[in-house]
Amino acid sequence: MKIIKPLFYVLLMSFIINSYAQDQKTQSNKHRGIDDFQFQLLPKTTDDPPYIVTRTDFTITLRDGVILDAVKFIPQATIPAGGWPTVIMHHGYGSDKEYLAGFCSAQAAYGYYTMSFSVRGQGLSGGLSNLISRTEATDLIEVVNWIKSDSVNGSDPDNILIMGGSQGGMLPYMAACMGQTSVGSLGVKTIISALAPPDFASSWIENGSIKMSLLWTVNYTPDIARYNSTVGRFAGWIIADTKEKWDSLAYWMPIDRDFMTLVPNNTTPLIMEGSWQDKFFNASGIIQATTLNTSPFRMYLGAVAGHGSDQSGTEDQWHMNFFNDWFFYWLYGYNNGTMDAPKYQYASTIHPAVNNHWTFVHDSSTVWPPANNSNLRLYFRTNQQLRTVPNTNPNSRINLQNKVTNGLTMTQAINEEFTGSFFKNRFKKVNLNFTTTALASDVKMVGVPKVNLQYSSSSPSSCQYNFQIYDVLPNGTQRLVNRINYTDRNNVANSVKTTLINGQAHSHIFKAGNKIKVTATNLDASFPEDTLLLQTNPFVLPVLVNSNNYINLNSNTYIDIPVVSTGLDAFTENVFSTTDPVEYKLNQNYPNPFNPATTIQYTIAKQDLVTLKIYDLLGREVKTLVNEFQEAGEHSVFFNASELASGIYFYKITSAGFQDVKRMVLLK
Repeated sequence: MKIIKPLFYVLLMSFIINSYAQDQKTQSNKHRGIDDFQFQLLPKTTDDPPYIVTRTDFTITLRDGVILDAVKFIPQATIPAGGWPTVIMHHGYGSDKEYLAGFCSAQAAYGYYTMSFSVRGQGLSGGLSNLISRTEATDLIEVVNWIKSDSVNGSDPDNILIMGGSQGGMLPYMAACMGQTSVGSLGVKTIISALAPPDFASSWIENGSIKMSLLWTVNYTPDIARYNSTVGRFAGWIIADTKEKWDSLAYWMPIDRDFMTLVPNNTTPLIMEGSWQDKFFNASGIIQATTLNTSPFRMYLGAVAGHGSDQSGTEDQWHMNFFNDWFFYWLYGYNNGTMDAPKYQYASTIHPAVNNHWTFVHDSSTVWPPANNSNLRLYFRTNQQLRTVPNTNPNSRINLQNKVTNGLTMTQAINEEFTGSFFKNRFKKVNLNFTTTALASDVKMVGVPKVNLQYSSSSPSSCQYNFQIYDVLPNGTQRLVNRINYTDRNNVANSVKTTLINGQAHSHIFKAGNKIKVTATNLDASFPEDTLLLQTNPFVLPVLVNSNNYINLNSNTYIDIPVVSTGLDAFTENVFSTTDPVEYKLNQNYPNPFNPATTIQYTIAKQDLVTLKIYDLLGREVKTLVNEFQEAGEHSVFFNASELASGIYFYKITSAGFQDVKRMVLLK
């Protein structure tokens, strides 16, 4: 018997992020690769050189007459006893078998029977898509049955692995949890399920907020995805932006899609992995599934390429051994200790950011949450403070004004991609910043941050509060960590409510000397962190109702950040430095040079009128960014110079006798 050699973790293809064309009237939403998963080759089965493989295109007729378009790749060699180890590669939503054909061919060359197929309603397969549901999961069971029956051509019915991300990770996991169905049970050896929390459908609309990625997913043209009558209504319901249509969406989305309650039924060993920065689904669903799953599993959360997430070369290297060890154990029966390793593997984001991606630090735990995990409670206070004690005036409040004018509609906002003069003249983005003092020691956040919010709104229907968590360096440079979103779809005008809002799960290390900043905003878009996938679009669709949305700054409004104790007094004000300088300061814009947008941060010592203006090299005023009274504390403003020519510009701040000027370079 020949020795199986590990194969280096190979990324055959990068994600394809295509642009899509639009004008002010219609949006043509082409497949952007936003739901694709990066596949890697598995270990070689022999010491032989790569095999020549045979490609066979074929079809599978399902129980309801729908015909699936499929492809298989088989080594041109003597079939080993029992058959070739068999791998099914499952594509993401809006893709097809051809996206994976190259992966399958390369894998088969190393001694595997491989196949892929186009899911119903996608690619060249027939039928209509029910958007990642029990229907498609049952289809997958029929596909597996077909592959098992093809043992005469080299498949191994007892040694099948299914791997995929997003739709490609959810359908095999869902099918495994469904148990016995009308077409049998899944019955495979193991699964790798990436970017696929079992509560994915609810996650798309969690806390009443609709993610931009859902609208994109249900708004494909027929050459990409063909929807059934129910799913075909989803885009219209979202764009209508009414309570009636929201109620319909909230009712239908989870039905036959979420499968968290079925997870205890799963008996198939699997790897569950996800990304902290997933723009589709909250990684908290993967964490919850680990508490319910009874089969052997390993969890990884951190840097998984896809859904607009940051990537990491060091984490890719770690994945090499992680995957190889799992495959060796389950496909070949090697007792290599993988089942003795900690079940919970994760990587924390940390400064510095390189090429617009966080640095990642790997860690693991035998339990979740990790030991010594507790909440660091920070209260929102006046003067833009974030502190461990509540505000001294319990009656204080601040207005997150949602100023919407000139009859702006959701269709218009979407077509403008939430930017440009047309949109900005009708929707005013507001940021309210709350910042800690400098940290005296490292603070490691691990888990789900939560905001307890006491609020009231003048809106007679809906209101929205978004909270962005930033890590701020001593020089003022900030970067988005993650967010918490909440939309009240049943608001009663001017009534006071209190609610607890779960945010996006994350692990991040705030270094000593940095500050934690939470920005409350009415439009959750952050530059440049979101540009990889969202571009200028928000994480969740905003509410387009003109209203005053108040946040009560008392003991009922705070953020709980789950942190792992470092042995220091991490849960009192001692974690922050005792000095809290209040001064006037104008920071250097970031990035600089820039194209076409940048962020300018500044600090004012007391409440007063603030003006911030842009001048060209000849001293001519070209733009007024700020001209209003502002509270003391740190502020930031986003400057889009897309309408200006390349060159040197200056920005000048004036407030209460303080003036400062800095230089910046627009480089197109």
